[in-house]
Amino acid sequence: MYRLITFLMTLLLSLFLLGCGAKQYEVTTKTGKSYTTYGTPEYDVRSETYKFKNDKGKEVILNQEDIEVIQEKE
Repeated sequence: MYRLITFLMTLLLSLFLLGCGAKQYEVTTKTGKSYTTYGTPEYDVRSETYKFKNDKGKEVILNQEDIEVIQEKE
């Protein structure tokens, strides 16, 4: 019984720590459109664009000049 409780506590702690590792960001464009991302948006220096997956899993690419702000969600 003790082993089962220890195993379950370890499993719950692991899942909790994994959930905390996935940060969300909110990307707001100059037109006011807002996107929620999971993980940090990737910046491509050559094309001056940000690439990320939105909350529906669709890949989004935005020009740097079109972005008003990128902020971490709490």
